Amino acid sequence: MQFLKSVLVLALTTAAIAVNAQFPKITVKQLQEVSSAKLAACNDSSSYFGDTVTVVAVVTQDANLIDVPSSSVQGGFRPFVHVLDTQNNGAGGDFHGLQVMGVYRDAGGNSLPVTDIYNLYAGMVVELTGIVGRYQGETQLALLNNSSINVLGNQSKPTPISVDLGDLNDNTRTNNIASGEEYEDSYVELKNVTVTATQTFSGNRVSFDVADGNGNVINVSDRFFAQKTTSYTTTRSSAPEKQGKFELPVVGTKFDHIRGIIMHSENGCSGGTGRGYEINPTRPGDYKIGKTPPNISTVVRTPLVPKADEKVMISAKIIDFDGSVASAKFYYSNNLTDTYDKFTEVVMTLKMGTTDTYEAEIPGRPENSIVRYYLFATDDIGQESYMPFSANSPNNPDFIFYTVRNGGLTISDIQRVLNVANDASPFENQEVTVTGVVTASAKAYDLEQIYIQDPNATMWAGIKCQGNSDLIKLFRGQEVTVTGTVAESFGYTVLNVTNVVKTGEVISVPVATLDPSDSAFYFSKNAEAYESMLVGLVNPAGGKVFVSNPRLNNFGEFQVSTDQNASYGNSRRVQTGIQNATNSSSLWVSIVSDTALKDRDGSMNVAPIEATQGMSFDTIVGILYYGFGNYNLIPRNNDDFIGSSVALPKTDYPEIVSVKDAVALKGIKFYPNPAQDFVSVDVLDKTLQNIQINVTDLKGKVVLTQSVRPFDSVSVANLSSGMYIIHCTNDGVSLGSFRLVKK
Repeated sequence: MQFLKSVLVLALTTAAIAVNAQFPKITVKQLQEVSSAKLAACNDSSSYFGDTVTVVAVVTQDANLIDVPSSSVQGGFRPFVHVLDTQNNGAGGDFHGLQVMGVYRDAGGNSLPVTDIYNLYAGMVVELTGIVGRYQGETQLALLNNSSINVLGNQSKPTPISVDLGDLNDNTRTNNIASGEEYEDSYVELKNVTVTATQTFSGNRVSFDVADGNGNVINVSDRFFAQKTTSYTTTRSSAPEKQGKFELPVVGTKFDHIRGIIMHSENGCSGGTGRGYEINPTRPGDYKIGKTPPNISTVVRTPLVPKADEKVMISAKIIDFDGSVASAKFYYSNNLTDTYDKFTEVVMTLKMGTTDTYEAEIPGRPENSIVRYYLFATDDIGQESYMPFSANSPNNPDFIFYTVRNGGLTISDIQRVLNVANDASPFENQEVTVTGVVTASAKAYDLEQIYIQDPNATMWAGIKCQGNSDLIKLFRGQEVTVTGTVAESFGYTVLNVTNVVKTGEVISVPVATLDPSDSAFYFSKNAEAYESMLVGLVNPAGGKVFVSNPRLNNFGEFQVSTDQNASYGNSRRVQTGIQNATNSSSLWVSIVSDTALKDRDGSMNVAPIEATQGMSFDTIVGILYYGFGNYNLIPRNNDDFIGSSVALPKTDYPEIVSVKDAVALKGIKFYPNPAQDFVSVDVLDKTLQNIQINVTDLKGKVVLTQSVRPFDSVSVANLSSGMYIIHCTNDGVSLGSFRLVKK
């Protein structure tokens, strides 16, 4: 092996000497170091950004242990290696780490791999030449070509340095740039951490969160083969193994230490959308599991949605993998102001006929009560577990909760969370039935996705519906009752529908208004209460909403604010004109970040108009979507841009909504429909004496109010052509609503 390494050193050295000689040579620390003033201002960008430089460094780990599939690179994989400054014998910290990416473009624009990277081993001293770049907060050196590596020799393999997790992230996994940036791409060790959450994604990949005793959280990610599971296989020829062996730990597992490379996925004050600083273990020995407390799983509540005064049975499976369960309890309260020490304690007992299932009851509670509860177990050596797990337990437990409903579950019950830091639905993985009104449909001229909303709720009221062919038949404004399973998709709650029933009602949904410039509202995740709702971005001072950043990225996003010169943080994202595997916005909106979207990631159905800074609107309406750590507004079509400073093609509403020529609503008939100058009213039920109609546009604005009697006529001559909703009441009691087309 040593002979082969010597041959490799000679071959790589000969090829690289001519390339490296023509660019300035700097140290890794010079490339990576950022001043305290810049970091305090949330700017961690290298001062060499965009420059081509040469550095000498020591390889941190064997590069063939990294496995990063990439469909955009020839061969299907993106080579990487992590290196450290040669100062202090390759010790980490103090801005000594660097990520090196081995991908370059040929004359034809093709992305080619620098396959020589895979031949680099821990302890090799190398000279590298490349362009200093940046990806989601991570500084990278992108090698120029296959001749950009010069092996100079060998030294001892780098060893990890101990780091306080709180120097990297806080308890919301937000990066602490001022104290954490110096550890980027260093090999570190985190001691005494506990698994707080696990994630499975892309079908065969896993990551998990761990927290220290102070609740600071970091994601343990899978750049290296060490964290590939048995469902993961690779076709890379240089991979040490073809199939993973990693087993995802359960929540509550304690690690004496986890070691790995710190990588940066920026979020927080720098404006990124990632997961903060992450740690990537490099080999199986980087994980050391300690004593593990009891594991609490399969928590079941019966009934799922209790009625007033109905008892609730709580059961859970509790197992201790390295001992025995000593006790099991749960604590509950129906007072939202109660601190955890005020909760009522209930001892759980083994369910008859089982050895690991414990159960106990919560007494019945009044209608609309919100009941919080959490589970607690100890083992035979005094170790404690909580469900749901909280890094701060027992000082600050997390909770499961439910609302007592005589009338059954509402959309708000599915969406509402008591702690926005954890936005998963309390009904995740449960089958539910709810009623709502369609706010976006699969029809042409619409979002081509289905959302429903409770028109009587002001927050937590909307949800995306998917998975059933009957959904595509729905029109905006139709009230429907749907049954399905609640699921979470990277923090976004959806309903996988199995059954759809139309109630026959047609109802207008009011538009909730939000300030696009309120950075604290979005950053604190208070916007979570409006996820999937129909909202309008407005200027609360009564002025316009402006495009502040016309081309935020390549994902069809631009930003708007109440000030056309607003910063990133004081602007809100709007996404249009793109539909692919990870993004889905309307193809019926003309205003886009880039006119190249016309025929990319879904062909647009309207002529594109490129957003420009200062373009203005009275209101921008759409569905509030959460993805990749951001709240984005997704307009449905051009008519969602109200008071636009640029002329937009009109939308053909009859394709979106269900229209009847004449409608009978509980004893009243209106005709003709469509109407040009007037609508006649025929009152069939003579007991109706105090009929009031309110006519609203599709944004919820009242445009006409009138009391009517039998054989009255309602003039609509002054209304603009389009679609309206007529709401009817008698003595304040709703008689129903219907759509009216004005010619």
